[in-house]
Amino acid sequence: MSTTPLLRVETLVKNFGALRATDHVSFDLLPGEIHALIGPNGAGKTSFVAQVSGHLTPDAGRIVFDGTDLTHTSVYQRVASGLARSFQITRLFKSFTVRDNIALSVQARSGSSLSFWRPVTSETALAREAESILERLALRERADALASELSHGEQRVLEIGLALATRPRVLLLDEPMAGVGPDESKRLVALISSLRAECAILLVEHDMDVVFQLADRITVLVNGAVIASGPPEAIRNDPQVVAAYLGDELDPHDAADASTAATEASRG
Repeated sequence: MSTTPLLRVETLVKNFGALRATDHVSFDLLPGEIHALIGPNGAGKTSFVAQVSGHLTPDAGRIVFDGTDLTHTSVYQRVASGLARSFQITRLFKSFTVRDNIALSVQARSGSSLSFWRPVTSETALAREAESILERLALRERADALASELSHGEQRVLEIGLALATRPRVLLLDEPMAGVGPDESKRLVALISSLRAECAILLVEHDMDVVFQLADRITVLVNGAVIASGPPEAIRNDPQVVAAYLGDELDPHDAADASTAATEASRG
């Protein structure tokens, strides 16, 4: 794995009136890495991701992608550069088929004009790429179903597929496990893990089991500020993190073990 960050965020600040949602947050993402961003509700995670994706403009700080300053560029320019985001709330064309949802995203990325009076899959190149993505998502058997007919977990998978259709180098995943059952969660974990080979991932997620399965590094936000950043085991055993967040998220027995280990580590 390269040690040169593909994405670098420098001392980002975002205020909403008197509320500081992002308090001088610095963050980086290496090629092929899954870097998780965690924290309690209201910590500022979604606001941070919205600034990285271009949906919010920071008040101060810089966002640098592959050496280029994107701080004041549009969402479209960031997507074209290779930075894509999936949303915490699923955004699909619910009345379109699964296949056409993917094909429309491929079409938008390719710059082809949208022709709603004919099937987008009538264009051979688009159809081939859409089929390849469907295969990757294990959604080929559901390709002709309407997006509205999919289970919630399948919709989350399709949503990731829409982002993949843009051919991202960095993928921002905003709570992909939200509302997903255990079996579908396993499917999503396997899919996200498989994406390392083609893009770096900034993962925002509340499910700590998933975070510790997937993440190479974890950064913890509390009240808009970073309180810790490092490999998963260091975060699990960090006294400040356990006190501020993980104690409420881990199984009580695991939290007690983590707290004891953290205390012993701090003494030694």
